[in-house]
Amino acid sequence: MVQGLITFAAALSDLPGTQAGWAATLPALTITRDFAIVASSARLSIVLIPVALAWWRRARLVRWLVPAMVALRVALLRPDTPPVEWLTLALAITATACLFARSTRRWFADASAAP
Repeated sequence: MVQGLITFAAALSDLPGTQAGWAATLPALTITRDFAIVASSARLSIVLIPVALAWWRRARLVRWLVPAMVALRVALLRPDTPPVEWLTLALAITATACLFARSTRRWFADASAAP
């Protein structure tokens, strides 16, 4: 959740840079300021979905969804990736590792054993 909020705050604090980043990622589209804001908000929502699934539902799917999302981020890295992206990627990798800790496995198992 923290890495999503950091990325969102960084995106909104530098809208021209965010527009340039989206334009590099999606060269076929005309990237406006509004698009950059909406896309950054959507990205935050996408980050918060697994958090909600893990926190309120203890969905085991999260243990595989989060690593897949992190792997996708790694695959889409560009050479000119801003430092804040590297920071948030490190946080995401750490969070992913935490999903496979022994205590986390017990936490998910306790949820599936409850009525």
